[in-house]
Amino acid sequence: MASRNITKDLCNICDGSIECAPTAILLISLMHTFYGDVGPAPDYFRMNKETLTQSIQEKPKEKTFYERQRSYNYYEKAFRQHAKDIEEETIEEYDFIVVGGGTAGCVVASRLSENRKWKVLLIEAGPEQPKIALIPSLTSEFRGSSLDWQYSMRPKKGFCQNRQDKGCEVVQGRVLGGSSSINDMAYVRGSPADYDEWSSNGNDGWSFSKVLPYFKYSEGNYDKDISKNKFFHSSRGPLDVGRYLYVDDNVDVLLSAFNELGYNYTDINGRNQLGFMRVQTMSYFGERVSTYTAFIEPIRKSRTNLNILTEALVTKVMFEEQSELVKAAGIEYIKNGQKFKVKAAREIILSAGAINTPKLLMQSGIGPREYLEYLNIKTIYDLPVGSNFQDHLSVCLPVIKLSKTATTRSFPEKLKDITTYYSKGLGPLSANFQVIAFYETNLSDILQTPDIEIRFKGHNSNMYYDKIDMCISLLTPKSRGQVILNASDPIFGKPLIYPNFLKDSTDELKLLEAIQEMLKLFDTDVFKSANYEFDPRSILYNRVLRSCAMSHNLLYGLWYTSYHW
Repeated sequence: MASRNITKDLCNICDGSIECAPTAILLISLMHTFYGDVGPAPDYFRMNKETLTQSIQEKPKEKTFYERQRSYNYYEKAFRQHAKDIEEETIEEYDFIVVGGGTAGCVVASRLSENRKWKVLLIEAGPEQPKIALIPSLTSEFRGSSLDWQYSMRPKKGFCQNRQDKGCEVVQGRVLGGSSSINDMAYVRGSPADYDEWSSNGNDGWSFSKVLPYFKYSEGNYDKDISKNKFFHSSRGPLDVGRYLYVDDNVDVLLSAFNELGYNYTDINGRNQLGFMRVQTMSYFGERVSTYTAFIEPIRKSRTNLNILTEALVTKVMFEEQSELVKAAGIEYIKNGQKFKVKAAREIILSAGAINTPKLLMQSGIGPREYLEYLNIKTIYDLPVGSNFQDHLSVCLPVIKLSKTATTRSFPEKLKDITTYYSKGLGPLSANFQVIAFYETNLSDILQTPDIEIRFKGHNSNMYYDKIDMCISLLTPKSRGQVILNASDPIFGKPLIYPNFLKDSTDELKLLEAIQEMLKLFDTDVFKSANYEFDPRSILYNRVLRSCAMSHNLLYGLWYTSYHW
């Protein structure tokens, strides 16, 4: 039997987003040999998709008069009771069910299973975390892959216009570890002011002083410069936090430029976030550390009270009426072409992400009554679920053009980088973006609190690039959007996401002020010495970009995009 032509096979699946040349294919083949690939999308239905979708979506038919009369037959009643007893015997029961084995779900399941008397189920719609996801430089490759839910926002005039009819992508991890398995690995806590505001609004226990011990309980910071601050950091937790060993020349240039502008070098996870630093990362000597890697993998085999199901799609939360109360009693899910039910004796924790959690609530009957009734979904509780959607809007402009410090390499050098990483865990593949800064605009609601985040990443590549994207993110958006069920297919269809970016005018003003502030970097001696140049082509030659002219004569084409990390 003749051997297969692997290069030809790989070229056949090439989608045009990468160069399908022999050298590129050889690199892909080598990476696949060392680390495997991300695998196909989960197949929940197997050969039973039509049957399963009908059984879940079809509304029960009303019985005829004759059928109702027959139901009183003694023998049929006895048979039905026997069948019900058999079904209840086969339904498995846990103390806790955690829906979503992502960034939060892995932590929750690990914490709950510390009590060996509690039986815990962690159920995840995606597959096991593949080994290739541990490579820091490949994070951008997972967006839109089978490890991503591949959701997108509804396109609207004013933002995301470079996406045309598709709308901005919403990156949500569909894998054990969730978004922590495919994101950019930056370890950035929320602003202390955010937590204190939650507490002042009546959420007792959510002030920064109350949540800080939990951050420290999880954190295992091995960076000596950072971990010496014992008030804000810990080196004993399961989540490894450090900084990349590999640092290219552009990192030093960017850090020096912020220093020249007078920004403070600070620990952004310490007392004051305003300033810049070489970012702390959830990594350990060249490999990603996800919440699965940190909280589940080390204890998975030793805790027999923890059961983990992957590639299992939860379709409904089951409720039971108890006197005047309605209690969440269990879940329904699909796996390997079969539908299953599981009961929870204590609690069901939904940690399915900012999109799938409201989606699951609504398709289970918790949501706006009027819309649920329109979809023929029985309303358990009338709540405005999905109506407070908010996201960190990012502008990935301007673009910095490089000459002296470009990291592009020849094909033999790339091959050497792969083997170096495989054998030693070093080199360009072992790192991601490394410079981050926080800025306070004049419209900030809380004094000495950042409302803008700036990060820098290689344009189209984390490893080999001759341009750098300057991404400016709004941390405190006032605009609110909505997530609703897809009327054509509420259960299995992708939810409709309406972000309403820039609905509040102050959001746009903050972004424009931050862009104007960051352009000052091009006037620094450090940028000039490194031959950093502003690259206007992404603005001038992209016909779908939106131009914004403000009263202070600031004219830029802004590329609005949602970026999760």
